[in-house]
Amino acid sequence: MTSGKRKNTMEFKVKASTRTGKIESLDITAPSAEAVVSLLKKQDMFAVEIEKVPFDLGRYFSAGNFRRIRFLFNRTKYLIEFSRVVAMLLKSGMPLNEALAVLTEKRAASDYFTDIITGVKSSVDHGISFSLALARHSDVFEDLYVKSVASGETSGNLCGVLANLSDYYQKKQALFKKLLAAAAYPAVILVLSTIGVAYLFLNVVPIYTKMFREMGASLPPVSQVVFFIGDFVGSFYLPLALLAAAFAFTLYNWLGTPDGKDAGDRLSLKVPLVSSFVEKTMYSIFYRTSGLLIKSGINIINALEVSSNVVTNGVLNARIRHAVKLIKEGNTISFSFEKSGFADGIIPRLIKTGEESGTISEIFNNISNTMDEELDSLTTAFESLFGPLILIFVLAVFGTIIIAILLPMITAATIVS
Repeated sequence: MTSGKRKNTMEFKVKASTRTGKIESLDITAPSAEAVVSLLKKQDMFAVEIEKVPFDLGRYFSAGNFRRIRFLFNRTKYLIEFSRVVAMLLKSGMPLNEALAVLTEKRAASDYFTDIITGVKSSVDHGISFSLALARHSDVFEDLYVKSVASGETSGNLCGVLANLSDYYQKKQALFKKLLAAAAYPAVILVLSTIGVAYLFLNVVPIYTKMFREMGASLPPVSQVVFFIGDFVGSFYLPLALLAAAFAFTLYNWLGTPDGKDAGDRLSLKVPLVSSFVEKTMYSIFYRTSGLLIKSGINIINALEVSSNVVTNGVLNARIRHAVKLIKEGNTISFSFEKSGFADGIIPRLIKTGEESGTISEIFNNISNTMDEELDSLTTAFESLFGPLILIFVLAVFGTIIIAILLPMITAATIVS
C-alpha cells in the first residue's frame, strides 16, 4: 500500500442490483463501504443495501476463520496452482465454468479456497465475466490479477494470461523465499543468543555475585560491570520486559502512520546493504509486474499505474508515480524513469531500446531477472558477512560473562596459594 496506512478489511453483506434489475446477495470483503460501492460499479451493479458484519469474537476464533487465515498465509501457492490448472484445462478446450467445476471437485470440501472457487463459478454461471467474478474476492485476487484476467478476456488470450500469472507468482514466491532465507540465519542466532544471555544474567550471575559478596572479595572492573548488570536485570526483569514490549508496540504503531512509514522508508534507503536489498527487491517486483501486464495487453500507462501499487517503499513509489505523470505528459518511458530518479545507469538505455523495438515487456522481464541475480549475490554476501559477525559478537558477550566470573576465582586462588 502506498498511503502509509495499514489497510484493515471488513466484511459486508450486500444486496446489489444488476442492469437487468436482478437483486443479488453478496458477501464482500473491503476496507470500507465506499470501496464496496466502487467495486460494484466496476461490475455494472449498484448497491441496494450495504450492511457491515459486526465483529464477533466467537466467529473470529471459528474453524472457518482459521481456514481463511491458513489460506492467506499460503495464498501465493494457491494462486499458482489455480492459474496453472485453469490455463491447462482451457488449453485442452474445456469451457471456463467446467474448468472451475473440476477445480472444486478435486479440492477438499472444507478448504477455504474451494468456497472461493465455488463463488466465482456461481458468478460466471450467472453471466458475470470471469474478471469481475474474481474482483468480488479482493482479499484473494489482487488488482493485478483481476486486470490481467480482464485483459486476457478482451484479447481472447485468457489461457496465455493465466499461464503468465502462474509463472509470475512462482518467480515472486522464489524471490521472497530467498529474502527469508537470508534473514533466517541471523535472526535465529540473535534469538537463541538473547535467550542464552538472559538465562546467564537471571540464573548464573546472581549465584556468583552473592558468593563473592559474602567472601568480601575485591572484584576487577569487568566483574563489577557484569555483576551490576546481573543485579539490575534480576531486580527489574519484569518492568524491563514490559518496557521493551511497550516500546515495540509503540514503534510498530508509529511505523503504521504516514509520518512513521515515511521515516522508515527513507531510513531503509540510507542504511548500507539494507538499501540495496530494498531497492533491488522493489525494482524486481515492479518490472516483473509491469512486464506481465504489458504482455497481457494492458496499455503501458495503466500497467505502470497498477504496478506502482507493488512498490511499497514510499520514496520509490513517489518516483514511479512522478514518472507515470511525465509519461502522461507525452514523454518517453526511458526519459521519465531517468528524470524521476526511478531508474539510473544503463537501465534507461535498455528501456529506450525496448521502446524503439517494441519489446518493452521483454526488456522489463530481463531487468527483473537481472535484479534477481543481483539479489542472489547480495544474499550470499549478507549470509557470509553478518552470520560470522553476529556469531563473533555473541561469543564475545558469553566470553565476557565467563571471564567476569573466573577472574575473581583466579585472584582468590592466587592469594590463597
